[in-house]
Amino acid sequence: MVVGIVGAVLAGVSSTANAEDPKYDGNELLSQCQQYIKVADSEPDYDRIDAGMCMGFVQGVYGTFSLLSEELNDGIKFCVPGSVTNSQLVRVVVKYLKNHPAQLNLYRTGLVWSALKEAYPCK
Repeated sequence: MVVGIVGAVLAGVSSTANAEDPKYDGNELLSQCQQYIKVADSEPDYDRIDAGMCMGFVQGVYGTFSLLSEELNDGIKFCVPGSVTNSQLVRVVVKYLKNHPAQLNLYRTGLVWSALKEAYPCK
C-alpha cells in the first residue's frame, strides 16, 4: 500500500497538472504561499484563504512523507529537523518554486516534495 501511495505522489513530480484544473499546479501554490509569507511577516494585506491553503497543503505533504518515512527508500526521503517552523517550510517551498520556474506547471505535491528533499536531504 505504501509503495502505491508514494508512487502516486511521486508521479506528480514528472506529470503536468490537469489542464482543466490548474489550481493544483506550482503556479497556484506559489501564489498561495506568497500570501502565507505575508501573514508570517505581519503584512496587513493578504488573502487568508490562500494563506491557509498553502500551509495546509505543505503540512499535508510533509506529514504524509514523515508518516511513511520508515517505509521509503533512502533516495526519496527528506529529513526535516524538529526545530523547523511552518514558516520555514513554506519559505523553502517558495524559494524552490522561484528557482525552478520551468516546473511551475507540474503538480504541486511533487513540487513540495522536491523542495523539501532539496532543502533537507537525509544524511
